[in-house]
Amino acid sequence: MTRNSENKNVGADNANGANDANHVDKESGAKHDVFTVAKRSQIMSKVRSTGNASTELRLIAEFKERKITGWRRNSKIFGRPDFLFPKLRVAVFVDGCFWHGHDCRNTKPKDNAEYWRAKIERNQRRDRAATERLTALGYRVVRIWECEFQKKRRERLEEKLAPIVEAFERWKAETKKSATEPT
Repeated sequence: MTRNSENKNVGADNANGANDANHVDKESGAKHDVFTVAKRSQIMSKVRSTGNASTELRLIAEFKERKITGWRRNSKIFGRPDFLFPKLRVAVFVDGCFWHGHDCRNTKPKDNAEYWRAKIERNQRRDRAATERLTALGYRVVRIWECEFQKKRRERLEEKLAPIVEAFERWKAETKKSATEPT
């Protein structure tokens, strides 16, 4: 299927200054989408996040540095935490500052501001619902902001990792103790 068959209006009205080869308005220089708003929405609704690889990889490095094991990724549990420690009953989310509305820097886009405000609010509502539900299921929920991997915010990251380290050490000690006790 060609791009023009998706949107019959593309390139149809060159009299208005639209350059159908580049889809750029000659007067304003604005780029035009080759799809209708409805079609673009349909296409984008099919796009699924595969995780924020760079921050998740950094967190894996932190776990390895502390010799923390037992985490799972791509869990199907409600809220889909980035890391789940089933035996520790800990769910860890690594939240992108822009997508989840952290106020660490100016992350408020000026273009299409209402759309982005609503999108970020929906993400925050979903985050709160996931935290509440997982807490009700007996999980400790840890949310780490993307910016906390920066050197200047390292102390905050250490504070958030501390309960995971403590739970892991406690679990390891209990496992070791139960292995040495006679049955």
